[in-house]
Order: sequence, then structure tokens, then C-alpha cells
Amino acid sequence: MKKLTFFLVLFTLTLTGTLFSQNLNDGYKKIDYISVSQSEVSSFMNLAVNDLTNAYQQLIAESDLIDWRLYYVEYPGGEKSGYNFVSIASAPDLATFEDIFSDISANRYVPPEAQISSLSNKIVKTELWKVEDAIGDSSRNQNNPSKYMTMDYMEVSQGKYPDYLMLEDEVAKPIHSERINEDIMAGWEVYSLITPGGVEYGYNFATGNYYDELSNIEYGFTDEIINQAMGENANIPELFNTIYETRDLVKIELWKLAAHTE
Repeated sequence: MKKLTFFLVLFTLTLTGTLFSQNLNDGYKKIDYISVSQSEVSSFMNLAVNDLTNAYQQLIAESDLIDWRLYYVEYPGGEKSGYNFVSIASAPDLATFEDIFSDISANRYVPPEAQISSLSNKIVKTELWKVEDAIGDSSRNQNNPSKYMTMDYMEVSQGKYPDYLMLEDEVAKPIHSERINEDIMAGWEVYSLITPGGVEYGYNFATGNYYDELSNIEYGFTDEIINQAMGENANIPELFNTIYETRDLVKIELWKLAAHTE
């Protein structure tokens, strides 16, 4: 009976979810995790950020690149994560990344036009992600992107990929839409990791959650928001149990926007 109730809710949400569909799940992201020595963070912000922004702006004008953003990792701070900046380039296909970053170099996130080799920075790791689902203007409102982003890393068992994506689309998505309507969230995306991978990597999915104000991060899946999205008869404990059964939340990081293209 519990499963019947839950899937009736899913059927209702499927109909509701079409109202929020914006066909944004057609892109790819190249994420580079960068370590900058503390003594050169100011130089990296003042010099490299400008050079990178101009170089990426030129690439957007000349190639299929959609946009680029640079984030400062606020939490966890210090040396906990091993990196303190994150570069995210968005494109409609993987071939765009290959065309731009085909040259082998120490800084694979730096376009050929940017000159920042004098700064002490290194790439800790590089990941390629596919955007599976999205709402809001998180990667399309390039002139005024959100100030904050949380990256929620998930581990999903191989046989549960379809179940996880279904729950994100048919359960989480309408709830996040309500949060956006209430102006406590600016955008939301679901990503699947293309490479690297393997059982020892630690995660294979993630959600990007965008906020204009830091204070909005604490307003999550409240009962009020869930009831507004799903109706007063929603079985909230059963809903969360089903979500928890599909994935393990590995970690959450808070990033602050440092630079971006327009």
C-alpha cells in the first residue's frame, strides 16, 4: 500500500513537473579543482581572474563554449579539500572541450590566450560531467549569476541510476521549483559524472544548488515547501526514506562566485 501511495504521488508530480521543464539538460561541464598557495591568493584573484575572464569571454565569442565561472571554496576551508578554487566551463558537447583544451600543459583549465603561468597554482583533479536535469537560470543567466553554489556529491549504486534520476526529476525538482518561487533558491542542476570514475572514486552524481543570499542555504526541504509542491497528503517520512535508499550523500561544499563571463 505504501508503494502504491508513493507512485501515485510520483504520477501527480510527473504531470506537475512538466510545468517546470525548460529543456536545460543538454549540456556538459568541465570542472577543474585548483590549488593556489595562500601567499598568492590575492594575486590570483587580482591578476589571473581578469586574464581568465577575458580569455574565456573570447572563447565564448569564437567557439561553442556556453559560459565559464570561477568559484572560491569557502567551506570546507583551509587544506581540508586540497583545493581552494574551482573552474567550471560549460559547453553543449564534449568535443568543445577537446578543441579548446587539446594542448598538454600544467594548467589544463587555462585557455591559450590567458597568461598566468607565473602564478603558483596546480590542478588537483579534473572532472567531466553531464547535466541531466535543471531548473532556473543557474547556467543561462550569464550576466547576473548566483553568488553562491553548493555542490552535493552523491554515490549511487550502479543498478539504481534510473531510480535516482527519476526521484530527482519527479520529487526533488518540483520541491526546488517551489523554493525558487519563494525566492529562497536561484537554480538547481543534476549532474552525472562521465570521468573519472570507478568504485573507489567516491561519487558519481552531484547536484548544483544556486543561491543569491548565503542565508537562504539553511532553508531546505521544509514540510511547508514539500506540502506546497506535493499536496497536504504527502507522506513525508516515506518520501525521504525512498530518497535515502537510492543514494548516499558523500559531501557538500559551499563555493562563492569569484569571476564569470557575460
